[in-house]
Amino acid sequence: MYVRLLASACGLALGLFVACGDATQSTSEAGNPSGPATTGSLTTGVVVPPTSTTTSTGSSGTSVPTTEGPEKYDLPDDEEVPGCGAVDVLFVVDNSKSMAQYQSALADAFPQFVDAMIDNLPKGVDLHVGITTTDFYCTGAGQACCPDNCPVGNTQCQIGTTPEEVEAIDQYYLPPTSGDNGANGAQGRLFVHDGMAYFATSTDVDPAPLKAWFTGAATAAGEQGSSLEMPVAAAAYATSASNAAANDGFLRDKDAVLLVFFLTNDPDASVEVLSTYTAMVRDAKADCGGDACILTAGLIKKCVPAENQKLWQFMKAFGEEPIWGDIEDKAGYVEIVGEALAATLGDACIHIPIG
Repeated sequence: MYVRLLASACGLALGLFVACGDATQSTSEAGNPSGPATTGSLTTGVVVPPTSTTTSTGSSGTSVPTTEGPEKYDLPDDEEVPGCGAVDVLFVVDNSKSMAQYQSALADAFPQFVDAMIDNLPKGVDLHVGITTTDFYCTGAGQACCPDNCPVGNTQCQIGTTPEEVEAIDQYYLPPTSGDNGANGAQGRLFVHDGMAYFATSTDVDPAPLKAWFTGAATAAGEQGSSLEMPVAAAAYATSASNAAANDGFLRDKDAVLLVFFLTNDPDASVEVLSTYTAMVRDAKADCGGDACILTAGLIKKCVPAENQKLWQFMKAFGEEPIWGDIEDKAGYVEIVGEALAATLGDACIHIPIG
């Protein structure tokens, strides 16, 4: 399993953010993903963010010890819950051919993630969980879609590295600003399943309906999308005003943590410059505090961080090293999605900027 740590991006190191840019970093700057970490509260390759030994001050001024990490707090009725009031979890799911096995593995791991997330978040936190896909071209069955024989192939985990390749890929890139292709979950729109674009619940409610909805939605995303996957564009446009009508109500700004989780087995083919995409996400979280309220994680190919591919640059743009795992290691999904990620999310919620 190959994992890097998002070290409490909204927690104890609020001032230590990684600035994003359009320039490609060298492979050495991307870090060495060749082996598991050896520290942290887990010993199987996933590192959980360091536990705070200070106190967290809620918006009412109450200091709450956090010496044992994120936990539920039983405060008096007149005291506010410390930390965030809401958490929005966006899963960017690759829906190209060959993804069924990974979608099923994610669906299988999701119930453990929900249990761990609820255990790590304070009481009374509102939860929104939604899915978007990596497709920006397909319009439906029987339509030209580029599921096979795309004009640009994946070369050593890089794609769209020359002007000629970008020009070819651009023919298969239809952002929502250029029109609605009508496909469910495409162009950054949320994937509608069982009549819902996202599932709304809270940490005080029985999680069984959320588990059932997501496990169905993750596999229903299917394999009909373009094989020119664009997860970075999908994450960005899911937060953009361009999709405000389709995604209405999903994303909260002030007092809400946003977690973006990627599931994809190919490099990113998004054609716009990185800063265009990161700016969309930051703008959507401006009232909360920008980077301090944005987490990224994913199950991706090992070569994506090794080659510092655009997806990896996006994942690193908002803070410390993201939590990630090898998408091929399906047996490790529970450990990443169900344990380390939930602990990091809980820590971020507890230490969210007060305002």
